[in-house]
Amino acid sequence: MKDIRKIAGINLVIMFAYMVVINLTSTGQERELAVLLLSAFAVGIHVAISVLIAVIFFIQKNPMAKAFLLSAGLVLVIGFSSCLGSVAI
Repeated sequence: MKDIRKIAGINLVIMFAYMVVINLTSTGQERELAVLLLSAFAVGIHVAISVLIAVIFFIQKNPMAKAFLLSAGLVLVIGFSSCLGSVAI
């Protein structure tokens, strides 16, 4: 249980960090669109990497595989929600 919290927490902190960087560095007339597309791309890559790590750990029968799979789901739901939410504000 501690491993799941640790992996999920680290992944959420990483997601928060790149969302802040994307929001702070996006400028121009189409800022909202840039934030939306960059955030969606970053979250998609993050989820793909987490799922890939989970699959590798499942093949190796590592108990951390479930933690990475759960973390991928959390990043997917929270990431795309914050992606859309940052544009709506």
